[in-house]
Amino acid sequence: MTTLMLALAVLCALGAVGALAYVVLAGDLVRVEPHRRGGDESEESTLSAIGQQLADLVDGTLRRGAWSPITALELEMAGITSTVGTVLVTITASSVAAIVLATAVSGSLVVGLLAAVAVPLIAKMILSNRATKRRAAFEEQLDGTLQLLASALRAGHSLQRAFDTTSRDSLSPTAEEFGRILNENRIGRDLVESMHTTADRMQSEDFHWVAEGVSVQRETGGNLNEVLDRVGNTIRERSALKREVRTLSAEGRASAVVLMVLPVVIGIGQFVINPRTAAPLYTTSTGHIALAISVLLYAVGGLWMRAITNVKI
Repeated sequence: MTTLMLALAVLCALGAVGALAYVVLAGDLVRVEPHRRGGDESEESTLSAIGQQLADLVDGTLRRGAWSPITALELEMAGITSTVGTVLVTITASSVAAIVLATAVSGSLVVGLLAAVAVPLIAKMILSNRATKRRAAFEEQLDGTLQLLASALRAGHSLQRAFDTTSRDSLSPTAEEFGRILNENRIGRDLVESMHTTADRMQSEDFHWVAEGVSVQRETGGNLNEVLDRVGNTIRERSALKREVRTLSAEGRASAVVLMVLPVVIGIGQFVINPRTAAPLYTTSTGHIALAISVLLYAVGGLWMRAITNVKI
């Protein structure tokens, strides 16, 4: 009976996490308009309509307020097209499902609360991971982007036209970011200022150099092609050094992952194999204190290992 309840709880939890993952990954899906599906918008389920109303209500409340647990910029950096309200409603529903399932399985409200808190933390981790990957992709594409810019300038195009060519011929996320720079310039914002803003958003020191190169060329004159070529050479050398450092630190990062995953796996295994042994952790006050201290030390250890293995150049 216990095994059946545990299996049912795992399936329900996977369903909740799947719903959350669907919203988080919605930006990668190709959507079809309702009129092209062969159906009518009125055929949408009542549950979907209620969810959309809740999302609109949350969006309206956030627009009137000054704080939001998840910002539109975070969703944009993660490549998610859903609104903040939709994501928050999905996370809240997943948290409610998690607290009910965890409490029902473990018989402890504390475990249910921990499961409910874990859902938004996991969502933030997913958003942060996707944003990090997007910024890394922008950095990897920067060398080719500069070569494309320089080629367009050699062909006789203006800088704005070169940006337009780059935004159309580049991969994501470079295409979106250069298109944004170009659109901001078209409505009156200075091109260099837009480039610096993009560099800040993408956390790219190399792109700051590109913006500075364009700014210096504007003030002093000269051949912008040569400036971009020199910046590109510097970026290639820095990238080669970064790859070498990442290779040398790979063993340390792998060890950190093992040390972080091992306690969680052992704890879950102990709970599944012999629940009575793990029961005092969530049924007694001493167990609650020990569990809280363990989580705190676990977080400190993770941050420490991350600081050791994260070598910045």
